[in-house]
Amino acid sequence: MALMCLLAVLLSDSFRQTPPAHTNQNAPDTRLLHLAHSRRFRIVPEYERHMERVVLSISGGDTVPEHHDEILSSLPDYTQIDLMVPDSNLSAVKTWIDDKSYRDRVHLIAYDPQYRSGARLYLLLPDEEQLVAVDTDDYRLGSQQGTLWAQDLFEVGTATDNCTILLTACAHKCFQSERHRRDSRVISDNAYLSCLDAADTEVRRLPLAFKGGNVLVDELNGKRIVFCGYDSVRSTRTAWRAFEGEEISDGKVAEMAKHAFNADEVVIVGGPRPQPEVMYHLDQAMMPLSSGTIAVARVIGECPRLEPDASRIKLVKAFLAELRPILVDLGYAVVDMDATVENVLNYQHYVNAIPYVDKDSGQKTVLMPVFAETLDKRDQQITRKNTETLESLGYTVVCVPTRACELTGGIHCLVNVLQ
Repeated sequence: MALMCLLAVLLSDSFRQTPPAHTNQNAPDTRLLHLAHSRRFRIVPEYERHMERVVLSISGGDTVPEHHDEILSSLPDYTQIDLMVPDSNLSAVKTWIDDKSYRDRVHLIAYDPQYRSGARLYLLLPDEEQLVAVDTDDYRLGSQQGTLWAQDLFEVGTATDNCTILLTACAHKCFQSERHRRDSRVISDNAYLSCLDAADTEVRRLPLAFKGGNVLVDELNGKRIVFCGYDSVRSTRTAWRAFEGEEISDGKVAEMAKHAFNADEVVIVGGPRPQPEVMYHLDQAMMPLSSGTIAVARVIGECPRLEPDASRIKLVKAFLAELRPILVDLGYAVVDMDATVENVLNYQHYVNAIPYVDKDSGQKTVLMPVFAETLDKRDQQITRKNTETLESLGYTVVCVPTRACELTGGIHCLVNVLQ
């Protein structure tokens, strides 16, 4: 059981860790803390949530949440919106929000980016087998930079007393030395998530390195299933190797994930190669729609002849060809959501959508992205076909124009639904 609760745990901004083993051999041999779960919880599938409360965020490099406007405008009128904002941008964001129809439902949560120069980063890259050390002498960097993609920050559980449990990774993208070129103390770049810890919300650090968009949770025939993209497995092994100096197997990581997410089964998708460059998270490939039904992206159109696009599309098609039989073997009915080759190459993933149940009407609803600036006749046909597919399953479809694809993400990436 000990292997299920490995890696560092932080519940506040004062997180302390042993430095990466390969960077400072004289560091104290402090073992990583074990996480004792204080209460049980269930991860409610997204399609059962009611969109009563959501979290969005902007990074230290963003002035205002301009990429969020369309999705925020499409949320139900009853949705309470928590928006995490660097404290240096708080005034600008307040001014920007004041002109919006949803302004009265937005709760701004400030965090300190902790800018400093001369730090050392230990990057947790999804395609690397070890942390990559980088010194930042020539520019200022926020050790708590935040991110535009709130979906990646955590998974959401609900405890038996209705407390919301935010299940966060051991790091988002990196660990950072706290002092100039010193390895004696390192902190995770997502320590600022403690600002979400409140009376009705508990933040838990998990023994895993993952992005929320690469972990999808569903329930099928009474079993809780966690789908985990292989890049998250590799990242967890990398962090373990760096901080413990030991190797763990993919099977051990799956056992850790099973325990951490309170699941019955963990399904690892992909591997050992990195996930496709233009479909790098599972929520760009698939979307659970009900217990037993799941939407999967289908790429239509001829494969490009020129590199690197030809190889990118081939990797996507191979990844999806591996995914489909896994889902069928589990007992899922798989429905197609189309995207053209050009859509995929431009990170325009229709399946990167948000299903929920409207609290007032009980109507099953999907917020589905559309890409207005590139919407040609073929895209209109695909939008119509994907809408008809979802409507045939009992969903009302709300089309959400978005430019998030310009930053390689989508509307599902922008929003984390808590309730």
